[in-house]
Amino acid sequence: MKHTILATALLALTSMAHAAESAVRLALDVNLASYHTESWARHHLNQSNPGLGIEAQFTPDGTALAGFYRNSYRRTSAYALGAWTPLHAALPLGIRLDAGLAAGLVSGYRHDEVPCEPLAAGALLRVRARDGFGINLLAVPNTQSGAGFVGLQVAIPIR
Repeated sequence: MKHTILATALLALTSMAHAAESAVRLALDVNLASYHTESWARHHLNQSNPGLGIEAQFTPDGTALAGFYRNSYRRTSAYALGAWTPLHAALPLGIRLDAGLAAGLVSGYRHDEVPCEPLAAGALLRVRARDGFGINLLAVPNTQSGAGFVGLQVAIPIR
C-alpha cells in the first residue's frame, strides 16, 4: 500500500513537472550509499543503498524528490520528500551550494527501526556544478531506536 502511494506521488511529481516545464529543473537522482553515525550501525547495517529517484526544483528554495532505494535493513524503500533550501552559496568554478531541510514520507522500515515511520526528516545539502550535475547529502539525526546517517545521491540533470 505504501509503495503504491509513493509511486502515485512520483507520477504526480512528474506530471506537475511537465505542466510547468519552463520553470522546473529536473534531475535523475542515483542513490548510492549511506554512512551511519553509530559504530554498531556501520558494522551491522547495509551501507550500500542503490536506487533511483527524480527531483523537481520549482523555485530556488523549493524542491520535490521521490524515488526508490535499497535501505540499510536490506529492504526496498520508497520516498516522497519536499525540500526547503533557503541557504545558498556560490563557489568558484560555478559550483552552487543549497542547504536546508527535507521532510516527507518513506516506506520499508518498521516502527522499532524508525520511531516516526513513515515520516522522514533531515538536513539537506545540494551541491551543483554550472551544468546541473552534482550530489545531494541528506543527514538524518540519531534517534533512541536508530542510528543517524548521511546519505549520498548523485544528481544528473534531465533538462
